Amino acid sequence: MDAAAASLLPRAAASSLLPRRVLSPLHVSRSGLLPRQSSFLAARCAHSRAPPPHPPLPRADCDDAAAKAHPRLRLRLLAEEFRALPSDADRARRLLSLAAALPRLPEPDRAQGNRVMGCVARVWLVARCNASTGWRMWFSADSDSDLSRGYCACLVAALDGAKPEDVLAVDPADPDLAPLGAGTTAAWSRASTWHNVLVGMQKRARTAIAAREGRHPGKPFPSLVIARDGAVSAQGSYAEAQVSSFSS
Repeated sequence: MDAAAASLLPRAAASSLLPRRVLSPLHVSRSGLLPRQSSFLAARCAHSRAPPPHPPLPRADCDDAAAKAHPRLRLRLLAEEFRALPSDADRARRLLSLAAALPRLPEPDRAQGNRVMGCVARVWLVARCNASTGWRMWFSADSDSDLSRGYCACLVAALDGAKPEDVLAVDPADPDLAPLGAGTTAAWSRASTWHNVLVGMQKRARTAIAAREGRHPGKPFPSLVIARDGAVSAQGSYAEAQVSSFSS
């Protein structure tokens, strides 16, 4: 567990003494991940000192009609679940539980070319989309931060199996997704992972569309900082790896 996650957990003691209403999106059956009902969210009362454990999120390839809803709707429902949790500590616990369920990337995939730029922690993102997948997007992600892994798990669960066009239809600045990044300064810094990984998924969706249409996707443009004196420097590890395109 990283330091940002650990700093949030002690705050749960005071707020968890009162009864509260917690939203749990689904349950797990032997046959796979299935929604509890047509909605992701089912209300229940919890009177224990800690919130009840949350099962993993549904994936887009689930057979239930609700799970096949547009990724934008799935993300908003997920944001409602996080908004319903009573404290930052509870939200951190939820993220940590999702991080624990997210498969680790194989070491070859934790390569510099798969890094997501702009994140506080190191984050890697891999996407597959071709004729063999029916031109659906399939994502894998990982991070050396537990909270960042939790954000990655949310996005992978919501966007896995979606069409590239549906991935592009999600607005990274959508205010309805704000609860996922609300809370302490540490939470806001980790929330940059949410935005940057989503943008990275959309870049890979554009590449997939270009490949499907037989077009060349082009090279990714590095993120640069231009100082007042005109000095140009790369921002983020991924940009540092790509900035060589200017000197070649």
